[in-house]
Amino acid sequence: MSKFGEGTFGSKLNIAAQVTNGVCPTCTERSMFVSITPEIFRCITCGSDLRQFINGSIKYLPAMTKPSEETTNGDSPKMGG
Repeated sequence: MSKFGEGTFGSKLNIAAQVTNGVCPTCTERSMFVSITPEIFRCITCGSDLRQFINGSIKYLPAMTKPSEETTNGDSPKMGG
């Protein structure tokens, strides 16, 4: 039996979330963003995933494509054709 902090999920597990402020391009609100990965952040106001780009200034752009029209009209996606 191993001690706490050893093994697969022991001291090698390192979780560090980054929190930053900005204007969300999806909901256009001033919001806080929480990191999901080092380059992907989630807006806490609307929940959209954003990719951080640093090129002279920090820009947040939507990380995912918009859902298809089939899923935005309230119908569930069609399965099997």
